[in-house]
Amino acid sequence: MGWIQWLVYILSLFIPPFGFITFWVLGWNKDGELSRVGQWSLVASFIGVFLWAVLGAAGAAIGWLTGLFG
Repeated sequence: MGWIQWLVYILSLFIPPFGFITFWVLGWNKDGELSRVGQWSLVASFIGVFLWAVLGAAGAAIGWLTGLFG
C-alpha cells in the first residue's frame, strides 16, 4: 500500500474530517493492515485538530496584540 498509506495520513493531518471518515470506513476492517491505516488516520486527524487549534489561538493572540500595540 506504500505511498497511498502516507497520502491518507497526510490528508488526515491537514483535513481532519477526511481522517475521521477514513477511520469510520477502514477502522473495523478484518484486514489488519487496512484497520491499522484507519486507526492511524484517526490519530493523524486528532493531531491535525490540535495543530489547527494551536495555530488559530496563536493567530488570534497575534491579532489581539497587534491591535493592542499597533
